[in-house]
Amino acid sequence: MDGKSWQRSIGDQHFLISTSRSLLPISFVQSAFADPSVYWAEPLSDAATRKMLDNCCTLGLYTLPSPTDTSNPTPIGLARWVTDYVTFAYLTDVFILDAYRNLGLGKWMVRCCREWVLEEMPELRRVMLLTGDEHFARLYGRELGMRVVGRDEGSGLLVLEARKGEVRKAEEEAEKGNNDSTVSEN
Repeated sequence: MDGKSWQRSIGDQHFLISTSRSLLPISFVQSAFADPSVYWAEPLSDAATRKMLDNCCTLGLYTLPSPTDTSNPTPIGLARWVTDYVTFAYLTDVFILDAYRNLGLGKWMVRCCREWVLEEMPELRRVMLLTGDEHFARLYGRELGMRVVGRDEGSGLLVLEARKGEVRKAEEEAEKGNNDSTVSEN
């Protein structure tokens, strides 16, 4: 498997996050964009979706039959970094299927996004995102060191950003408070 990957088990369920482009079916991305919870997007043509995925870093979230069997992952979520791969990254399209929400997978996926951007972009200057949800703004603040820098009055979307030092500080704070005994990570 190419790319970076992380594994986690919650009870008898096993999960994988991977940046491997080959694991993420275009059909899954299309269905995610058609989901009402992804209010900011709509399905694109297969060609446009392929081009989009080929020009960003996408973290796919998958279920696994077992922690040792990564050969047949089933996609259940994604998050995309639109980036120049050097100094700037914009987080978008964070999505998890309803059946897998409230398991802590979203927080884990954002932490994997943080790890990826810090490791893969040593010259990082800034990360940004837009969200219409105050709850998620707080999550991104905790996990990525982001702060609200503006609000679009027309849409109500919050504009969040963080500099590399703020992202690094969020990582350090998360490591201090990471004592979740119900989850094992590989």
